[in-house]
Amino acid sequence: MKLRIFFTWLAVSLVLLGACSFMDTPEGAAREWMQAAVNLDGMKLAERTCAMQQQNVQQGGLMISAISLLGQGLIGQQAKIDISDLKFTTVNKTETTASVRVTGTIRTAILAFSQSQDVDELMQMSYENGKWRYCG
Repeated sequence: MKLRIFFTWLAVSLVLLGACSFMDTPEGAAREWMQAAVNLDGMKLAERTCAMQQQNVQQGGLMISAISLLGQGLIGQQAKIDISDLKFTTVNKTETTASVRVTGTIRTAILAFSQSQDVDELMQMSYENGKWRYCG
């Protein structure tokens, strides 16, 4: 009997843990958005940007892409950007909005030059169409 209870508890726990790992969170969405921006992944940026900010992100992405291409053409190298040290923490949340504090260090390198930039910013997130999205 105890063995049956243990296996039932174990099965329920595994299902709950699996469901939690697939849940969309403001922190996860903010991290995905930042990674997409670093990777110049326009498809992922569009997917993780709220409707109200789509045009602004597209215009900013176009400018960043042009600058990146110009730099790559002039020196033959693309900047490498590392955001692995950033921490994403939800500081307030409702059913449809959240604020995510992003702290840590962004490292940028091109050729032999590298630079670190400390970050302490708030990302405003919006829950639209079943997903958390960057919204300012």
